[in-house]
Amino acid sequence: MTLDGTRTYLVGRERPVVIDPGPAVEEHVAAVESALGGVRPAAILLTHSHADHSGAAPALARRTGAPVWMARGARRGSLAPAGVARWIGEGDEVETDAGTLHAIATPGHAPDHLAFLLRHGPEGGAGALFVGDHLMGVGDTTLVAPPEGDLAAYLDSLVRLREVGATTMYPAHGPPIEDPAAAVERYVEHRRVRIGQVRDALRSGGPARPGELVRRVYGADLHPGLVRAAEGSVSAILGYLRGRGEVKRTFTGRYAPVS
Repeated sequence: MTLDGTRTYLVGRERPVVIDPGPAVEEHVAAVESALGGVRPAAILLTHSHADHSGAAPALARRTGAPVWMARGARRGSLAPAGVARWIGEGDEVETDAGTLHAIATPGHAPDHLAFLLRHGPEGGAGALFVGDHLMGVGDTTLVAPPEGDLAAYLDSLVRLREVGATTMYPAHGPPIEDPAAAVERYVEHRRVRIGQVRDALRSGGPARPGELVRRVYGADLHPGLVRAAEGSVSAILGYLRGRGEVKRTFTGRYAPVS
């Protein structure tokens, strides 16, 4: 689910920021502190509140004196509101010696999800885009599942990220994405295909619960360790189709096409 673990990014050297300090693992916190070389960060930025991104924030804030900034709206996470120095959102900025980071609201994976765009140079041109969990460095999908995940919002946020025109995307899991436009198109196409599969499975097989649809859509070869994530993904698709008026939820808890 997290590929090679959570990647923590330091942007700048003399006035750096830390993006997603990572999990509450002492070795990880110590590695980030060592990489800072005694410099106090201007801010600790969170793309969202999930523990593998925010767990180290309290310890790193105590050790460095840096404030923690994140968006409102989290439904779960390891960071108490009292530990947040500033609530940020769309359009907020933080200055580093490497350029200005601009917050972009990208709900979908989580309601509080942000991406951070680095602009630099006299023209303020778009460069690196730190995308958190909105895209992964490998593959063509990331987890979007209720109650936090919202597929309609996720697809809208993909369009937002495509329009930014960044040269490179840096996900929190996996290597950098060197062709952002192609990656976004791949992610959109993956969701389009999966939505079509769920739609077709309901039409051909009749009303079903999310777990039943997982078997129809993914087949018997799905790894047992991925069943729960697949059910969450199918539930998000059903919510998307329900919002569009294409399916309804019956009194038995099954979903059926709207004829």
